[in-house]
Amino acid sequence: MYLLDSCDNFRVNRVTESIHKSSEDGSAHSPDQGRDLSDDKPEDAIGFVCYKPCSTCAKARVWLNDHHIPFNERDIKDDNPSASELKRWWEKSGLPLKRFFNTSGQSYRSLNMKDRLPQMSNEEALELLATNGMLVKRPIVVSANNILVGFRPEEWQKALL
Repeated sequence: MYLLDSCDNFRVNRVTESIHKSSEDGSAHSPDQGRDLSDDKPEDAIGFVCYKPCSTCAKARVWLNDHHIPFNERDIKDDNPSASELKRWWEKSGLPLKRFFNTSGQSYRSLNMKDRLPQMSNEEALELLATNGMLVKRPIVVSANNILVGFRPEEWQKALL
């Protein structure tokens, strides 16, 4: 299966092999900030928003590969979702906005979000999430029918298989 990455290169991703090839002209491309992953190609691929060093994201990536689910990977630290993107995902998910916060992360703790978040409007919270990918809960799966936040294999199985 072919997977597009954020630099318009392509990658073949299989359970046991990963091949990365640069674009034909060999030039570097900047990430498309704020792009909606549900619009990526191939059309059957889902968006997979993750943080590469995250062990939970690694487990989720293995799960997607094991179930042969094509995905377009996006590193949340390098290509943080915009406030409008996060708002669309939040509204589509039906989840409380707090679920989009990485409550166990250092950024969440250092900003004292436990006390600040209840006082914030939804718009303020979404704008804050858009400023720092480390505040956002991950992984996030973006598909035509689902927004999944965090890796819960049972939930992913129901939604994606």
